[in-house]
Amino acid sequence: MEAIVAPVSEGSVRPVDERIAAAVRDGVRAEAAPVGRHLAEVRGMSVRAIRQLERIEASLGAERSSRVDDLAVLVDLFTAGWRSVDERLARIEELLGGDERIDVMGLGGSEHDALSAEVKLPQADAA
Repeated sequence: MEAIVAPVSEGSVRPVDERIAAAVRDGVRAEAAPVGRHLAEVRGMSVRAIRQLERIEASLGAERSSRVDDLAVLVDLFTAGWRSVDERLARIEELLGGDERIDVMGLGGSEHDALSAEVKLPQADAA
């Protein structure tokens, strides 16, 4: 208090209120400057983090798109493979006489048994 009163009594031109206001301004400026720098630093870090997240998102999108393309190629390969198998089976069936089926594993029904009996009868007569 003496520091404020002494200059006023010595004939200082500035009033006490103005000196107090200047001291408060200087004090707030001194205390607010580091806070402002911290806020600017946080702002810069958040901008950098947002950019990095956008790059990651773009990278993931490209990777996902690439995997979908790979899957489409794989499905096309499977489809072409099965189509080729189907065409080969159709050619084999055509060579064998259309709709007739060969009983490869011997699992035929009554028609197969009747054919077997007809084949065995001549052998039985020959014996």
